[in-house]
Amino acid sequence: MNFKFPTIISTVAVMLFTNSVYAQEAPKYDYVEAFKPFFYSQTGTETRSASGQPGHAYWQNSADYNLNVSLNDVKNEITGTAEITYTNNSPDKMSFLWLQLDQNLFEKDSRGNALVPLSGSRNGAKGEAFDGGYKIKSVKYDGKDVKYTITDTRMQIDLPQELRAKGGVAKIKIEYTFLSPQYGSDRMGIQDTKNGKIFTIAQWYPRMCVYDDVLGWNTMPYLGASEFYLEYGNITANITVPSNHYVVASGELLNEKQVYSKEENNRWSQARNSDKTVMIRQESEIGKNNASGTKTWKFKINQTRDFAWASSPAFIVDAAKINLPSGKKSLAISAYPAESAGEKAWGRSTEYTKAAIEHYSGKWYQYTYPAATNVAGNEGGMEYPGIVFCHMDSKGEELWGVTDHEFGHNWFPMIVGSNERLFAWMDEGFNTFINELSTEAFNKGEYYSKKNIAQMGGYIMNSSFEPIMVGPDNMKENSIGVLAYYKPGMGLGILRESILGPEKFDKAFRTYIDRWAFKHPTP
Repeated sequence: MNFKFPTIISTVAVMLFTNSVYAQEAPKYDYVEAFKPFFYSQTGTETRSASGQPGHAYWQNSADYNLNVSLNDVKNEITGTAEITYTNNSPDKMSFLWLQLDQNLFEKDSRGNALVPLSGSRNGAKGEAFDGGYKIKSVKYDGKDVKYTITDTRMQIDLPQELRAKGGVAKIKIEYTFLSPQYGSDRMGIQDTKNGKIFTIAQWYPRMCVYDDVLGWNTMPYLGASEFYLEYGNITANITVPSNHYVVASGELLNEKQVYSKEENNRWSQARNSDKTVMIRQESEIGKNNASGTKTWKFKINQTRDFAWASSPAFIVDAAKINLPSGKKSLAISAYPAESAGEKAWGRSTEYTKAAIEHYSGKWYQYTYPAATNVAGNEGGMEYPGIVFCHMDSKGEELWGVTDHEFGHNWFPMIVGSNERLFAWMDEGFNTFINELSTEAFNKGEYYSKKNIAQMGGYIMNSSFEPIMVGPDNMKENSIGVLAYYKPGMGLGILRESILGPEKFDKAFRTYIDRWAFKHPTP
């Protein structure tokens, strides 16, 4: 997600607070305490080495999904079927399975709704009155009805027989519907435009909870502030929408010849070979496709932890190729309404997307997906594998910043699959750090300004903040920007620039990413 430091506290306030802190408090740092013998207590296990890498017996479960979904754009209703193939690679037998039902956050009586303060929050549905949450039609295991229990945002399925360890496979099929919120906790929603609604759809299918070697089943509920912890696998999605809609999604479109016109397909061919942005669907073409009925868009993405999509009759679509270090190509895509068009706004979105992906691929680890799509919606900024949602009103430096940040998340946590629900700093903080370097590199520093660490330090180190290791659900909402983003990001920057030096730091950072790519590291 995206947090802006100026919305947390102004620069003037930082300076005033810093001066008062220096005047009133002596430093609490004690180097003897910090580096006393045995300060590092991790002794290592078969699954996690004391050196910080996966152990010789590391294991991880997987979840593949075949998703079929249809959108009723009048009722704002999603109707879907999720077929899940879950593989238990753990050494433990399983008598039950846990799944996440994140849409249940928007039920009237959900735990997350109960936590939203009367003063308002970016979490929840901002007071919208609607019949939110999943309506589960059926749950089948190996083709037969199975007993299940729903508790808030979680579902437990009781298995008719134990799922064997080290390779046991479970096949689950769930039929469901839900109404999309207009504002879905700043992670999904519906945006009205002059040419129709934009649907940005996420947390839209039941997803397996992670079973790992650290906590077993990870069943922390979705309350709104904390994000996600998901298994990797392959996902196919068949998305049926009104015929005048254009759909963009995680992964690769499999049937472009059936859903795009001949001229549009020719433009896609041009974009795949162009470093400059190519218009696929122009503003002047909006409203000319008034076909009735529905159309199904088919997508596939491999080695992924999630899938998101967007649909609208209002989209302008453009694209350009992404050049990867190995010589492979990906595709930068932008989808936005006419209100967001223009070279000072979303007309540069694909340029920003291409630059961010190429920078991170060259510096840290090569981007793994066939496309990177930026969608204009009502979210401040939210990330998913191969697709991000950014606000339609963003422009200039703000649009670069949110685009770069959300695509940076394709490294943390999409490639390095940390537990966001417990350790937000492991993705937001690491991502904030790499954003600083990418902004410095973009277009000869077009939007770069060096941070004054001395000026910010007093505020960020204020002892009234909770510890970084506290999960977002258990810290004050106004603390999240500092504790999950800026403090760990600044710490990594100091470690790189002032302690280790860029050469040593970058080597270690790349090693961390390489070791834990598509795995689950813990602190």
